[in-house]
Amino acid sequence: MMNLYYAIVGTTTDTNAGLARFMGVIIAFIVLVGSLFWALG
Repeated sequence: MMNLYYAIVGTTTDTNAGLARFMGVIIAFIVLVGSLFWALG
């Protein structure tokens, strides 16, 4: 799980940019899944 986190964040030093990118990926995933469920039904 931490490997996935490091792959998305990319670095362990710049936590603010990494955290923002990580939250962006989570939000994009929620929107994508939500719109998929909405389209299906």
